[in-house]
Amino acid sequence: MAVRLTRSQLEQILTQARAEAPHECCGLLLGRGDTVEEVFPGRNVDETPRTRYVMDPRDQLRAFRLMDERGWDLVGIYHSHPQTAAYPSATDKSRALYPDARYVIVSLKEPEAPNVRAFRLLDGADGEKIVAEEDVMVT
Repeated sequence: MAVRLTRSQLEQILTQARAEAPHECCGLLLGRGDTVEEVFPGRNVDETPRTRYVMDPRDQLRAFRLMDERGWDLVGIYHSHPQTAAYPSATDKSRALYPDARYVIVSLKEPEAPNVRAFRLLDGADGEKIVAEEDVMVT
């Protein structure tokens, strides 16, 4: 499976990640199935935004209302790792509440060559999260 983004949508996410660094950015990917129709940026309201993110609940509510109005799904949740690899941290795994969503992570560890990866974070039998990588397709 894959997350399907347009070049413009990817640039929107990268622009937000760069603008909010060294803090983590966050937002939602709205659309149908695997295809993103709209990137919905959110505000990170976590008190330690350099290493974690919590999307402003008001932004979440607006995004979910928009999904309902347009008949869209939550394709994914994105955030940035300004100084670390594009791989789910222990915090990312513990806060993953949407098993059907992809978790898209943008690493700015190498600012001139950002790395974007997508994952599903699924509940394992032992309570640990199973990390399953998916492709990011840019059209």
